[in-house]
Amino acid sequence: MTSSSPLPSFLEWGNGHPTVVFLHYFGGSALSWTWVAEALSPDVRCIALNLPGFGTAPCLEHPSIRAYADQVKRALQSLGLKQYILVGHSMGGKIALQVAADQPEGLQQVVLVAPSPPTQEPMPDRERQRMLNHHPSQENAETTVNQATKIPLSEHQWSVAIQTHMTAEDSAWRWWLLEGMNHSIEDQMERVRVPVTVIASKDDPVIPFDTIQQEVMANLPHARLVQLEEVGHLIPLEYPNGIAKELRAITSERGSST
Repeated sequence: MTSSSPLPSFLEWGNGHPTVVFLHYFGGSALSWTWVAEALSPDVRCIALNLPGFGTAPCLEHPSIRAYADQVKRALQSLGLKQYILVGHSMGGKIALQVAADQPEGLQQVVLVAPSPPTQEPMPDRERQRMLNHHPSQENAETTVNQATKIPLSEHQWSVAIQTHMTAEDSAWRWWLLEGMNHSIEDQMERVRVPVTVIASKDDPVIPFDTIQQEVMANLPHARLVQLEEVGHLIPLEYPNGIAKELRAITSERGSST
């Protein structure tokens, strides 16, 4: 596993074909994809990006969904990727949809894992204030991770989840909670032309399954939905082998069709 600095900031596993690029959740980092990537490599090349303000990536001066998507596209270009599948979890899902709407050359398919919808992501005001008022703190991080999961994490997974939560830069943290998650890109979804797979749990405590159906699938009428049960919101940590299995099937189909 190797990393680069300072731009793009990423982790990489494997050297197979095709290439899968991962965008992490709010409060996560490239490290959050470790277990999925390890299950896929070495047969599949996996690249996990640190989004600005998370992991080791510097913050954006003027953050927006558009600016984050542009940063992802710059990273893809810098890495010299000719063809790739883009996978986005939660916040990373919304950013992946903006990237897909921009129709960059080389994008073959999008996979959304418990995605923040292209409309507005629901969050109770009390929960938003808790996350705003107590970041960063160990207690806040533990509360957030506990509330988001249904399957117990391993000691290493728990450590990574707490670490990435606490090291998120304050400006990026506040932007997402106050602006990013509420910014709608619904009007751009008709520009998403590549195949889309949505993986979501009916027991997700953060983004309700009704939201997936009404705000995600309704705006992506040709998308395929994979339903999970008894899994929480941090699916890449809670159920990495299941996500890897779905991605392996997708990459195998893609490989046989090219």
